Amino acid sequence: MYRTRLFAGLTAALFAAGAASGSLRAQEPATTGAYNDEAAGYFQQAQEWEEAGNTKQAIATYRTLVRDYPIAPSAPAAQLRLGELYDSLGNSKRAFDSYQKLLENFPQAREFDRAVEAQVAIADAQMDNRRYEQAAEMYTSILAAAPFAKFAPSVQFKLGQALENQKEYEKAVSAYQVVLDRYPNSSLAADALYQIGYVQLTEAEGRSQDLSAAIDAKNTFEEFLIEFPQNEKAAQARENLDTMTGREAFDLLSIAKFYDRKTDYRAAVIYYSDLVRRQPGSPDAELAGARIEEIRATVGEDELRAGSERAETGVRAAMRRRLQNQVQTSSLSNYAGPPVSTVKPPEELPAPRPQLRTSSNDMRPQGGGNPAPADLLPAPDLPPVEPELPSFE
Repeated sequence: MYRTRLFAGLTAALFAAGAASGSLRAQEPATTGAYNDEAAGYFQQAQEWEEAGNTKQAIATYRTLVRDYPIAPSAPAAQLRLGELYDSLGNSKRAFDSYQKLLENFPQAREFDRAVEAQVAIADAQMDNRRYEQAAEMYTSILAAAPFAKFAPSVQFKLGQALENQKEYEKAVSAYQVVLDRYPNSSLAADALYQIGYVQLTEAEGRSQDLSAAIDAKNTFEEFLIEFPQNEKAAQARENLDTMTGREAFDLLSIAKFYDRKTDYRAAVIYYSDLVRRQPGSPDAELAGARIEEIRATVGEDELRAGSERAETGVRAAMRRRLQNQVQTSSLSNYAGPPVSTVKPPEELPAPRPQLRTSSNDMRPQGGGNPAPADLLPAPDLPPVEPELPSFE
């Protein structure tokens, strides 16, 4: 009985050893001379296949090396050559994946930066071909494996561009913000902050009711001028701020003068006052302030105060939104609604300001020429309480 068990045990051990013989080499320590020599032999053989022009056989040999000798000193170089050979064959997807394995499996290898650089080139080619989704995925993979590589700030910025081109505006802003948070000393920090303003401005122009993006854009451009006053984009930031300010004043004055003509002085004063509050010291604010004093002298302070204490009803809120929409959309070039004869810019209002530059491709200051007139920004937030609005006929 004892001999039978001993024989069975030895047989099982020998069988297990034979079955595992294919994986023993991968488990041997890297210090084993034979292990490293065998791996080096595969590497040399693969190079010989390359020199002979047999790329397919070279790829197969490199793959054998990285599979069976993953901790050999020659394994990172073999993984890099796999990516380069796939790239030479035009298989960018397999090339990218091969480089990604090098980043994940050999983060300390001297070939690391070369693999990152090669991956960035592949992702950039996707961007150039307007495959923005694929480019974004590749940039994300690179950053996950190499968040602090020397190319990381550039990759992070390009991720923002790829998302912006997909109109993923919130994600794009987040990507640009990472450049500021993680790489504040990068040369791309200023570009990232400026581009955040661009994205927010693009969002603002696509919204007819929500002013939050416009406010964010204004704040971002102001922050840009504080942080980077000498940057080459500073002139553009100032121009955009001036344009936004002019458009805001245009909207507020349009609404205020509408009420003024309707002799609804309580509503007119609210909008004149909002303009004075938002743009103190501006010519438009001075005009609005003078008109407020004239109205007060005409109707009296008590009459103006009485209306401001009444809560807004659902009907009045709907009518307020209707008026806002008329002021916002009636001047747009693509306005397709009925004519709005009751909402007209007064003659003394300033001319429309230049069109804002919001193209995601416009990364450098533009010079010369007068841009086309801009559309109106959405009307600003209204005070929480306001007088009764007139009816529309």
